[in-house]
Amino acid sequence: MHDNYVVGNVTSIDGLKISVLMNEQSNLESFHCDGVIYDGISIGSYIGIIRGSHKIICRVEKEFLQDKKNEPSVQEFSRDRFERYIEVSLVGDIYRGVFEFGIKRFPMIFNEAVLLTEDEIRSILQKGASNSSQKLSIGESVSNHIPVDLAWDKLFNTHIGIFGNTGSGKSNTLTKIYTELFAKENTEIVENFGGNSKFVIFDFNGEYIKDGVLHHGKNSVKLSTLSNKGEKLPLTSRVFWDIETLSILYSATEKTQRPFLKSAIKYYVDHVKHDITSETIIQGLGSSFYNIFKQNNNKEMLSLLHKSLDIIDFDTKATYYDKQGEAIDLSWLNALWHSQSNTYYTKEGVYLHSIETNEIVSKSEGFVYALRHTGAFNVIRRLTATEKLRVAVHSQLIYFLAYGKVNFEHINPLIQRIESRSDFIEKTIRLSEDQEDGGLLTVISFRHCNSEAKKMIPLLVAKQLYDEHKKKVSDASGIMKTVHLIIDEAHNILSSQSTREEESWKDYRLEVFEEIIKEGRKFGFYITLASQRPYDISPTIVSQLHNYFIHRLVNEQDLKMIANTVNTLDTISRNQIPTLAPGQCIITGTSFEMPLLIQVEKLSKEKSPTSESADLVKLLT
Repeated sequence: MHDNYVVGNVTSIDGLKISVLMNEQSNLESFHCDGVIYDGISIGSYIGIIRGSHKIICRVEKEFLQDKKNEPSVQEFSRDRFERYIEVSLVGDIYRGVFEFGIKRFPMIFNEAVLLTEDEIRSILQKGASNSSQKLSIGESVSNHIPVDLAWDKLFNTHIGIFGNTGSGKSNTLTKIYTELFAKENTEIVENFGGNSKFVIFDFNGEYIKDGVLHHGKNSVKLSTLSNKGEKLPLTSRVFWDIETLSILYSATEKTQRPFLKSAIKYYVDHVKHDITSETIIQGLGSSFYNIFKQNNNKEMLSLLHKSLDIIDFDTKATYYDKQGEAIDLSWLNALWHSQSNTYYTKEGVYLHSIETNEIVSKSEGFVYALRHTGAFNVIRRLTATEKLRVAVHSQLIYFLAYGKVNFEHINPLIQRIESRSDFIEKTIRLSEDQEDGGLLTVISFRHCNSEAKKMIPLLVAKQLYDEHKKKVSDASGIMKTVHLIIDEAHNILSSQSTREEESWKDYRLEVFEEIIKEGRKFGFYITLASQRPYDISPTIVSQLHNYFIHRLVNEQDLKMIANTVNTLDTISRNQIPTLAPGQCIITGTSFEMPLLIQVEKLSKEKSPTSESADLVKLLT
């Protein structure tokens, strides 16, 4: 029995470039020898070079012919005129049956080149998982059809990027690796992890909420801004009234709007109850009434008060009575602004620029009495969180305008965003007294959400998850809990090319995720990104990923992004990306010694995400 099947000899060693002269019968597709089947030589395949007791492992990068006669004037072709050469790169070394990556030694001239057995190729492909007892199946190698396993204990404690054009198999790969992980739930995950790992998926297209996909016990949250029938994300009052949360939800700018919003929250929110009480709202409206007519210096103030009164259904034209049964004079609420005189005036022609303070106080007290003893009070008691916020910021802006602390044009965009976004926030968020645990896996679907909700809610959830987890880990002696955030179609929220939002807010959004991906690993917080357009994603984020699953990409900008950020790709693997077939994937990164080209196993229809193309033939039946 032959120990090795010799196919050539080393003829040139130029640094890391090794040239091998192949034998005449070395170009077959497969070889049979002593009951052993060997695969033939092709670009991307592996061969061995015998040096003493070591077998140096190389990867084929180039194949070419050399003219032995070297007579360009002679055009005739003859078989014995040309010699077949291959150029290979060093990969590792097999010694005593054990494969090790890295350049241990160089071959020598005339060393024999040999074919590798299936077991030897398997040891190369499976090196990352061979020493681990925690394996999950992913597919098989494209060239050798050898099953490939991944060591999940070395993969899921890293940031992962999955990229590929539509139809390339990107969603199947994402689902496959996590389906295999959750299939181990009865042993490693539930029993050994003790419920200390949490997985959250941002599902922008509703692909993963179907029963049977990923995990049978997942918690699906189907958000909707189209109707009030959608599910809602639970937030505690403490979290909702946090200035960070509100700044995210309403895109408050850092230098002007955020300080204003913070002052409103500080004044109106009870920091024991973590809410704005009915009494605080009434006092705020009474103070607004007083400030408007005491300062009498801005035409926008009374309009802001009317917006608050509309929220609580207070009719400014109705007649209200005090405890003595006398009508309360609220005619000032219907005052008009005189531009030339810069003052409010009533319809009766009374100018309010020289009113005594006592009279203003009296009118204000009557207004407050009307608020407490009419139907408006019952409305105030039932106000939602966003309605309370709107009343609070209106009252705070009246105060700031009255005393010249802000410019209306700087704060008004924030007021408008609060009014416009409150509707989708009410439809997607509910306040809960306790922080609810979604279990092992939570899928948040944004399929029926508008574009604003798709940008704001994921950012809010990601930041809250990260901040809470970071605090827990910082208070502990080590990383005893992990959070895994999975973002499908990540370009929806991580785009650095978006022009639909203010530059300052886009910078803030990207900074949040860049901090998570830079620092998260130290706290056990990991991100998996999947996208068909890696170029749209911030280069900082893409470059900080540890492992990559790269499917077919054809756009030149996407390919440049991959080339510039993924430094573990070799030339051969990089050139293969535009021609990969559906399901084929190049795996590379810190958890892998070298790039692997595999065919990811196709999931069954019951376990596959709903991302397939339409079957036009079915439309005919």
